[in-house]
Amino acid sequence: MFVRRTLVVLCLLSQALIVAPSSAAPVSWVDWTSGTAGASGSASGLLNIGESTVDVDYVGEIEFIQTAGGGNYWNPSSPYISALVDNAPDTTDIIALSRATSKTLTFSVPVQDLFFAVVSLNGNGYRFDQDFEVVGFGPGYWGNGTLTRVELGGGQFQLNGTGEPHGVIRFTGAVSSITWTSLTNENWNGFTVGTYGIAPLPIPEPETWMLMLAGLGIALLAGLRRR
Repeated sequence: MFVRRTLVVLCLLSQALIVAPSSAAPVSWVDWTSGTAGASGSASGLLNIGESTVDVDYVGEIEFIQTAGGGNYWNPSSPYISALVDNAPDTTDIIALSRATSKTLTFSVPVQDLFFAVVSLNGNGYRFDQDFEVVGFGPGYWGNGTLTRVELGGGQFQLNGTGEPHGVIRFTGAVSSITWTSLTNENWNGFTVGTYGIAPLPIPEPETWMLMLAGLGIALLAGLRRR
């Protein structure tokens, strides 16, 4: 009986940890700290989440990168605020893209609910290797347009832009890396990323909980016998 109750409590606590906010919540946006522009560019940044820090690395082409100062292309903030996002990117940090090539973002630890903000995806699009949802879009720095999601099959999902769209998409759940390809050459479109926080540890299956508890019980009995 004790084991069953303990198992139920542990499962409920674990499930509570991974419930993402159902309404708007603060998003921690990446602080891009360094980068090298070019056809084989790279960039590094930090996600400061409470007392924790997550390293963010980008590999792919870069038209230009802003790590301190420069134009604030996240102004106005309205296309980046929605029912799920309380706050737009709060610095001028941005990575600008211009080539139809593959790009990859990686995180030192998985993050929970990755928000991907875009500037001026003008008649262009991104093909991702993970599913996402369009959180919102609207008039931004360069004008107005729409963002739409298309499922291509084979684990490929495409973000299409018409006009001059500015907005945010979300990759739900734990994200450790994403790869995407720009569909056409365009000078230029830009992005940054943010998250609710560090992803919780995966929930073990009930059978795994039982094995863990059984192992703990055996260890306790062994200790008692030694005494």
